[in-house]
Amino acid sequence: MSTWNKHYHWKTKGCTPWAKEWFTSHLVGQKVPLSKDPDACVKVDKLTGFEGDVELGNRKGKLITIYECAITLAWSGQTEDGTSANGTIKFPEVSHENEDNDEAYLFETELLSESSGAALSMYEVVRKKLVPTLEEVFHGFRKELIESHAKDLGHDDEGQNAAKTSAQAAPSAAAPTPSVVGASRSDKTGGSVSTSAAEVRVASHLAISQADLWDLLTNPLRIPMWSKAPAQFSPNVGANFSLFGGNISGSIVQVTAPSRLTQTWRIPQWPAGHHGTLTTELTQGDDSTKLELVLSGVPLGEEDHAQTGLETYYIRGLKSIGLGTIL
Repeated sequence: MSTWNKHYHWKTKGCTPWAKEWFTSHLVGQKVPLSKDPDACVKVDKLTGFEGDVELGNRKGKLITIYECAITLAWSGQTEDGTSANGTIKFPEVSHENEDNDEAYLFETELLSESSGAALSMYEVVRKKLVPTLEEVFHGFRKELIESHAKDLGHDDEGQNAAKTSAQAAPSAAAPTPSVVGASRSDKTGGSVSTSAAEVRVASHLAISQADLWDLLTNPLRIPMWSKAPAQFSPNVGANFSLFGGNISGSIVQVTAPSRLTQTWRIPQWPAGHHGTLTTELTQGDDSTKLELVLSGVPLGEEDHAQTGLETYYIRGLKSIGLGTIL
């Protein structure tokens, strides 16, 4: 049994159906008045799409929220003179990471009715006033998720308060680090392939020991737990590896267990034969481990795609097995 399994017992509860009902009841009916006439307003009529997963975990007496959802809403509006409009609002990512990193919620809006002057005015009210109202609802979700399900995980109110106090007392260990991308783009390396001078970086604090996180990242029997695909991997210098069904490949360059791993790294969309260099660093904290991934040698123009891939397949993959936010 790994050191983590011995000392960091945890259990989770799936809360996705409850979350869909919660978002439906708290979002549908939200409205912004257009005048003193009670019928003149823009409002949310229906939740038309909900995709994603919501879980609450209890690890070592501390609560962990893991959720990532895409929510689509139908809206309508009417002015005092009876002019109407309708459309959609989509939030492609409502996630615990928005709250952890104090990130704005991205949204997409669409006007489906005829684009009259009154309709366009209502559309602007949707974007500038109704959407911020909905974001306030999202800010309250985590608290109600915990209040509704913590006891099912054997977590009483006293323990919950203690866990929150502990996390607040050590913010450097518990607060995930926002992902960043460097700004410079100019260099040319690797033959004729133009590459970015920037390093693509993503990082997060995970609720796991350094030794066990190292094992999750390098043990071919455990990698599928978070990658959701078979893995070919051996943490030995010169060994080739293949992850995510062959979508990532390369070879091991340097190993300093359990803190640092350097690999050549490529995806099939990159120019043939071109590899970047991925450096993985693990830093043990008080009750979490900081995972930092630094990818250099990315082909010019592929920086955003590379960052999204690291965040989605590595960071979120690991969080999906219960290594998410400590409260």
